[in-house]
Amino acid sequence: MNPELRQLIEELRADLADQPASLAYAEFGEGAAIDVVPASLPADLRDLLLVVDGLRAGRLELASTSTLAGIQYHLDYAPDFSTIPEDRAGWLVVGTRSDEPIFMDLGTGAIWYFPPNGAEWFMSDDFEELAPDLGSFVDYYLLGPGYADLTPADDRWFAFLDEQGLLDDEDEDVG
Repeated sequence: MNPELRQLIEELRADLADQPASLAYAEFGEGAAIDVVPASLPADLRDLLLVVDGLRAGRLELASTSTLAGIQYHLDYAPDFSTIPEDRAGWLVVGTRSDEPIFMDLGTGAIWYFPPNGAEWFMSDDFEELAPDLGSFVDYYLLGPGYADLTPADDRWFAFLDEQGLLDDEDEDVG
């Protein structure tokens, strides 16, 4: 994880602590102890969990060390057209978007999802890469202007990002 993203997470965690109502729309867990984070996880996910062990930001949520294993069942429901059923061991569910899974390709570290197309995610015809790595995903989609691309922009997290000045995508780049 780059130092700027680590600092941003710490600053947002502190700002959220000053807002008692924030638990209704955002929660940044404290970093996990190093001996709690499985060594088998990809390095960028391990790094993130050491800084923030579980992160809920509006309709997006990244799993904590204690919930990660419990969301892997989503892999069983991935549509046949996606590459997940062919190589289930090559994927990891790292979080959710409104209860729909967000996947990490363990071979590349890229973050993938089933974009909304009118069908339930497990019946979808679309499976797309969101970001080339977890850090880019967190920076752009959870903590930046990309949040509105994944969710309706009418929630408290969006308003919080706007109040923090994080919705300006002039300098953002996920690719």
